[in-house]
Amino acid sequence: MSDPSSNLGLQTGSSATAADALAGDLSDAARRVLGGLLAGRDAVSSDARAELAAAGWIRPEGTLNSSRAMFLATDIGGTKAQTALCDLDGQVLAETKAPTIETGGLGLIEQILSQRDLLLTDLDADPSRIAAAGIGLPASIDPATRRLHRGPNIADLERHDLVRLFGDRLLLPAAVENDVNMAALGEDWRGTPPLGDCSVFIAIGTGIGMGTVVRGELLRGASGAAGEIAALPIGADPFDSGTFRYGALETTISSAALLEDYRRRGGTAEGTLKSLFTLAQDPAFDAVIDRLATLVAQAILSVCSVLDPGRVVLGGGVGSRPELIVRLEEKLIQCMPEPPECRISTLGNRAGVVGAARAARLRLAGILEATRAEAIA
Repeated sequence: MSDPSSNLGLQTGSSATAADALAGDLSDAARRVLGGLLAGRDAVSSDARAELAAAGWIRPEGTLNSSRAMFLATDIGGTKAQTALCDLDGQVLAETKAPTIETGGLGLIEQILSQRDLLLTDLDADPSRIAAAGIGLPASIDPATRRLHRGPNIADLERHDLVRLFGDRLLLPAAVENDVNMAALGEDWRGTPPLGDCSVFIAIGTGIGMGTVVRGELLRGASGAAGEIAALPIGADPFDSGTFRYGALETTISSAALLEDYRRRGGTAEGTLKSLFTLAQDPAFDAVIDRLATLVAQAILSVCSVLDPGRVVLGGGVGSRPELIVRLEEKLIQCMPEPPECRISTLGNRAGVVGAARAARLRLAGILEATRAEAIA
């Protein structure tokens, strides 16, 4: 696996200049040391300590001053857009969320900018304090071309280099990743501690997806589609063309599919899937959850056969339900001799934005560790 900051790629043009606005007065040596500190690789050398302390980047004891700058962190899901301003250690300072703009595509950038301005007003902060941005999208992104590889829930962005597009529009160094990859990165960084070398984050809500972190780095795959478990041949026929767009598994356990299953079983309660979880006794919904647990257990069995994760973290509107994880653990015991530990995300619905802050931090680290000439080439 490659260095996570190099996998995110160097930003060019005006967005790299934004990093210079914050760290431009530092010598190249101090920039590299600061980049290494942000990436979590280097201690602060004695030569750079005084320079970084004078510029406010480190505290007297040599640790990073997390309040020196902020990251713009956005989690774009199939139904909601959540944006936060975070400090350098991923602490959320302010956040907002709204339904994802219906126009999608390039309109998402305008929505992010609008949310950013709202948060800056809330904090009474200047935009110049934002050092980098991280954006999670409901799509796979090819790490080589930085273009959409798979994106059934998003449109109008297929032809763009997304890192360049978002960076140029936001005027910031930008990291763009799959939204569940961001959640996995956030959980590994500031949530449930990793168990062993490999951990996975499975999000179940509007659809299903998975992010994998190995020794602190995202596992993306050759085209960025590692973790697209929506396509696992579970629950539906993968040869049926009706499953091609969303994948066999997602076709069966998306929120819409679960509601349809509930009606098919004779369920009469009105409302959303979320409201159905509040029902005291409903045999039809109990059967839906039992089948869901069976299918997710089969998916985890498949994942464990390939990746052998030490821990499986579940998130999303459905995946984070305690009712599901209790039933899921029962199913896993029935189909695996040694099932992995399963936990609900400790970061909850902030996992994506915290991961986006982590990705933004790695983006900034990559730029600072490069020479100025490389960063603006």
